[in-house]
Amino acid sequence: MRAIIIAGGQPGSDDGQQWAQAGDLIIGADGGAARALAWGLVPGVVVGDLDSLTEEEQQELQAHGCRFIVHPRAKDETDLELALSYAAHQGAGEIVVIGALGGRLDHLLANVLLLALPELEGVSVRIVDGRQEARLVRGGEAVTLGGQPGDLVSLLPVGGDVRGVTTAGLAWPLAGETLRFGFSRGVSNEMTGPVARVEVEEGYLLVVHSRRQEAG
Repeated sequence: MRAIIIAGGQPGSDDGQQWAQAGDLIIGADGGAARALAWGLVPGVVVGDLDSLTEEEQQELQAHGCRFIVHPRAKDETDLELALSYAAHQGAGEIVVIGALGGRLDHLLANVLLLALPELEGVSVRIVDGRQEARLVRGGEAVTLGGQPGDLVSLLPVGGDVRGVTTAGLAWPLAGETLRFGFSRGVSNEMTGPVARVEVEEGYLLVVHSRRQEAG
């Protein structure tokens, strides 16, 4: 099962309809539920404390048959974290997150770091924003990127050094090397063909894929 989570941040140039497919579980993370309706998508569930939804928006969502999972405003998790956990516990094997970037810097950083949630291990999770995608590769995992020559791929260690990084299809390849936390060595590599691969032996590696133009 695939889940589409629409968060309450700035959605960039994305329209949720370009990502949604028949059978997807559409999840609105609080105010993201209203954005989903504006895109013509009806969330199957709304998760959060509802502080970003007006009474009118809540009534409209209820009229569309949306299910609400309401959490108290005084909580330890953000609405997006709750939505990601819900999707994982529902058995989603793939999750696409829209509207998690832009706006406040603290929210942006927190949203990206949520990719390291323990319950997301083994789940393919992408944060998408226009022509950019971010995903996390954990030790023992690999990711394959589809794009075009000239697309930018940045490899950013998260939480410590990342060891055994091996790449294929990038202009500056790595072969079992270490990328050190706090250093910028992995920024702005380039795809040399339509496919690139990144694998990691140990650590957490954030892979940011920036398309130079929309894939044809």
